[in-house]
Amino acid sequence: MDTAQIFGALNVIGLFVFAISGALTALRNDMDLFGVAMIAFVTGVGGGTIRDVLIGSFPVWWVREPSAIFVCLAGAAVATLAQPLLASRLKTLIWADAMGLSVFAILGAQAALAADAPMIIAIFMGAVTATFGGVVRDVLLNEAPLILKQDIYATAALIGAGVYVGLLSLQAGDSVAAVVAVTATFLIRVAAIQFDIPSPKYARPRKNELE
Repeated sequence: MDTAQIFGALNVIGLFVFAISGALTALRNDMDLFGVAMIAFVTGVGGGTIRDVLIGSFPVWWVREPSAIFVCLAGAAVATLAQPLLASRLKTLIWADAMGLSVFAILGAQAALAADAPMIIAIFMGAVTATFGGVVRDVLLNEAPLILKQDIYATAALIGAGVYVGLLSLQAGDSVAAVVAVTATFLIRVAAIQFDIPSPKYARPRKNELE
């Protein structure tokens, strides 16, 4: 497979698994079929849409590639039909979200670099692409977004995008950099889930409750 085919495959995989995570969240909230399809769609394309708006790429990517709509609908259909086979919709949701996060962190960075964004902006856009679809999903369903919880989520996306951009700066090929970075992001997220590793935080001790 050449580089374009690899990125095309990653895009389909990322869309599909993010759509599944969105659909499963909607199903857990007892939404109807239209609601499930809509949440699957916004979860899949939301992060990339915000990225394109921020870097001034118009029309946004899924308008140029309407096949994204059908991939999201396929993810919604699979999630809906597979419900009886899933021991835990929440557990499946978490793993689907982890895979989507890993893929879209790298795709977001690659899209920003293709738009001639500086490396630091490309890394940030990788995190935006990977996380903001989930943010839109959770806000629409009145749930606390994962990105705001004490969880290694956006941090994993930032690291993965940084690995991708760093490898490119070291003259690694696009395909190698993408595969290594996706794997690194996924492993970081898996470790955080499996071992319940919190994201670091720091807050000074309060002397009283008024502070």
